[in-house]
Amino acid sequence: MKKVVKFYADWCGPCRSYAPTFDKLAEKYNDQIEFVNVNVDKDTDGLAAKHNVRSIPHTTLIKEDGTEVKKVGMLSETQLEELILS
Repeated sequence: MKKVVKFYADWCGPCRSYAPTFDKLAEKYNDQIEFVNVNVDKDTDGLAAKHNVRSIPHTTLIKEDGTEVKKVGMLSETQLEELILS
């Protein structure tokens, strides 16, 4: 199953602006794609380090069949949807 991971921080304004876009698509595709939110300040599993996330505002990571696509920065709903469906 495809997984979309959003790395963010609570103190990050652009991250808060991006959340509704991410959440809307998570709801739309919840039966087909797994959506995960990772707060980098509370990341006790070390996922941010594992995926070399070094940029806040947000990093969005898409994983499927061992392949990763990572995008840094604000994505529009259309851009995110195109990215996850490609």
